[in-house]
Amino acid sequence: MFKVLTLDGGGVRGYLSAKILANLETVLNNAYADELAIGARFDLIAGTSTGGIIACALAAGISAKEVVALYESLIPELFVPVSDGIFEPKYSAKILREKLEAVLGDQTLADVATPLCITSVDVENSAARFHKSDYFKRHATRLDEKLVDIALATSAAPTYFSLVDTLHSSHLTDGGMVANNPSLVALIDAMKLTDGALQKIALISIGTGEQPNMPYNVEHLNDAGQLEWMVDIEANTKAAKVVENMKKKRSKIGIGMDYIFSSKKVFDSKGSPLIELLMNAQSKLAHEQTRFLLQQNYVRINPKLSVPVALDAVQQLESLKNLADLDEQQYNAVVQLMR
Repeated sequence: MFKVLTLDGGGVRGYLSAKILANLETVLNNAYADELAIGARFDLIAGTSTGGIIACALAAGISAKEVVALYESLIPELFVPVSDGIFEPKYSAKILREKLEAVLGDQTLADVATPLCITSVDVENSAARFHKSDYFKRHATRLDEKLVDIALATSAAPTYFSLVDTLHSSHLTDGGMVANNPSLVALIDAMKLTDGALQKIALISIGTGEQPNMPYNVEHLNDAGQLEWMVDIEANTKAAKVVENMKKKRSKIGIGMDYIFSSKKVFDSKGSPLIELLMNAQSKLAHEQTRFLLQQNYVRINPKLSVPVALDAVQQLESLKNLADLDEQQYNAVVQLMR
């Protein structure tokens, strides 16, 4: 079997993916009485956004256990706001670059031990941009792209981080805009590598947790305009009051006076409903299509979350820890596929 691993985007929820992979790593090492970093068991690894960061690490031979440690160190430091996110990105990627350079160094696509595909989007041309190692000859011209740069590009979510330039590409944003669940992207390449023989492909897809409901107020979107679709403004803020007053068509003087004399926080947000919707809807569609094509040769591990977790909800990180265990059905399916 041609074995494929795919990793979804999902911001801080990538910690759950890393924990699942660490458990899978242990399970497979016990099942086959060996000691392999989990990336070495696959013929192709594809990742998007936070899943792209993990994919780069696994393809470079780093164990899932080490990725968990990286995330535990990284996430609390990364998601510290440098702005309110209205006129500039909410976070800086400086910490992410430093942490990734400590792990990946100057490794490039030419250095990976396992074939790799990472997604991003070219904003200038509104087109998907895939960063692939040398499993196709046509990729030879871009194999000097650094893994760190690619990881930064795939995870540069709009409003959260600045666009990223790599050695051969510019103005890149989060791959979740085109393939938050990269299963179909990877499956198409796997089919090319196996002459279209679906029965020869085994694909394990790791999600970042299925939301019980979306981390935004759906009622606010019933008659929402551009602002409310782009930003879920926290209710108890000056910004929320301004929006409310504008809807009521209050005078500019009244709106200004309310703003000036209010003691509330100026602005806070749970994120972008539009971005969350795009990423989650795309992931679910890719899952259903991949499952239809591969049938029993496909396993999706995506635990149900007990509470909604936004892309940058660091305070809810602890709620992810106990969701990474495999149930018996998943265990048997994974072991069977990976033989």
